[in-house]
Amino acid sequence: MTCLRAAPLWLALLSLLGGCRTGLWDGLRGAGRGGDWVAVETASGEVVTLDQMARTLADCDVVFLGERHDSDTGHRLQFELTERILALRPNLSLTFEMIERDAQPALDRYLAGEIDEATFLGDTRHWPNYRSHYRPMVLLAKEHHLPVIAANVPRPLASRVSKQGLGSVAGELHMPREVIAPPGEYKRRFAAAMGKPEDSDEPGLALWFLAQCVKDEAMAESIERALCAAPAPRMVVHYCGYFHSDFGLGTVERLLRRQPALNVGIVTMREYEGHSGSVDAELARAAEFVWRVR
Repeated sequence: MTCLRAAPLWLALLSLLGGCRTGLWDGLRGAGRGGDWVAVETASGEVVTLDQMARTLADCDVVFLGERHDSDTGHRLQFELTERILALRPNLSLTFEMIERDAQPALDRYLAGEIDEATFLGDTRHWPNYRSHYRPMVLLAKEHHLPVIAANVPRPLASRVSKQGLGSVAGELHMPREVIAPPGEYKRRFAAAMGKPEDSDEPGLALWFLAQCVKDEAMAESIERALCAAPAPRMVVHYCGYFHSDFGLGTVERLLRRQPALNVGIVTMREYEGHSGSVDAELARAAEFVWRVR
């Protein structure tokens, strides 16, 4: 598939910032003021506002919002930033690690108003924090008639890969077309995150890494499909754990393998460590912007 690049500048739409605010979830807006968070642009080391982030990221084809899954403040920031990006880029699609591919039919019916939320949730697997952390973005998309893509491979398939390998899921409907799990920086970082030596050759670790790559490949494939599913210029905002996108690895690396010309922006999230605005050289490599959250 070939997708058109996004138009380069959207600053002429700045007057629309905030114009798409829905009146819903007012408790989410303004959260993060008063020391709950700070955003840092890693190239300059400067503290920036959500409006400044949105203006920069609106030039991208795909924005990865890498998160800490348990951060209330971080999810409120995601919502507010998504609103701002939507004001600049109305032709927006949202893709989620947290919603699995086999949920797409029920998700589409819910977005179309054919079933209610209780039916949608009852018919699908959803993360325990869906209502508090991801529902606001889905409702924003529902109100503005934006596509929402269930991007991740179903958990039972990933679990099977982690125990039995790729052969155990051959031909399954929701598997990505191609899965590559090469050695390199991503595998080394995965081993370290699992508390294993970087050069570990444990069979169990290799299978866990393979399952991780299956998730990345599924999400990359889903993002590519979202980009190509509607008239250009389409933009995608993808919500995922930061390990899937930091350093341009994981899902980002696999998306760019498919579509190397894409302009990709990455936001990552960390808890406060020391001075709130500090970003060391290693973290500066991870993303264009870092959210420090309490």
